Amino acid sequence: MQLIRGEELVFYSSSEEILSRVESICQQFSIRMRPVLQALEHLPAWSLADRLVQCCGAMQLDQWQKPRSFGGEKGVIHYWRDYKGAGPDAFRAMHAVWLSKLALVAEQASQVEHERLAWMDSTVARFQGLRSNWRFRVANEHPQKFSHYGSDMRRFGRLLPLNASYISGPRLQWPAFQNLFSEKAELATQMPYGNDEETILSEVIREQPHWFQCIGMPYKRLTGRQLMKARLKDGLMAVYPKVHP
Repeated sequence: MQLIRGEELVFYSSSEEILSRVESICQQFSIRMRPVLQALEHLPAWSLADRLVQCCGAMQLDQWQKPRSFGGEKGVIHYWRDYKGAGPDAFRAMHAVWLSKLALVAEQASQVEHERLAWMDSTVARFQGLRSNWRFRVANEHPQKFSHYGSDMRRFGRLLPLNASYISGPRLQWPAFQNLFSEKAELATQMPYGNDEETILSEVIREQPHWFQCIGMPYKRLTGRQLMKARLKDGLMAVYPKVHP
């Protein structure tokens, strides 16, 4: 919450109790919260999530023995951890949230006047000390591009270009972003693979790379001078948080 102190937050939850608790926390950080009670089955991507869960199950990876490690491969992780582990119903609920994030932000684009809008998962709390430039609030974001962090996950063995825990972009461009995402998501329903919003977004980035700006990388993807420079900047920002090195 410290990272968004003093900002406006639209918070979605299917639980009134959680909304009340989060609202209390927001008051401690001078965050203007707008709570939205949203049932999972009413999320924009509820139907899409069901179809993609079925695509994941069609992989039938349990015909062979479960591997000891998944190598960061998205489809394999979703199959064993989410489809077989949590179960199709729980996986669909998680999937619906992941796949709805762009639509929910795009919906806000016509309701607010801010120049930029951002999606932020609670998982951004894990960024500290694990990736470069993790203080997104003071990142040097391009005013006409969507800002995001890099990923250490893979699809078909290749590193994904984006971690979708934080995406920030020009308010008026979110609807176009969502439309292209929807097109790629529909194509994903035709393949027997455990796609999610990040694998689909990788196709969006491949088609429109000029829309995007990567503002930070997992430290494990950096080496040598790049790693040293990133850690030095992180240290300086801890001392001088309002300075852009």
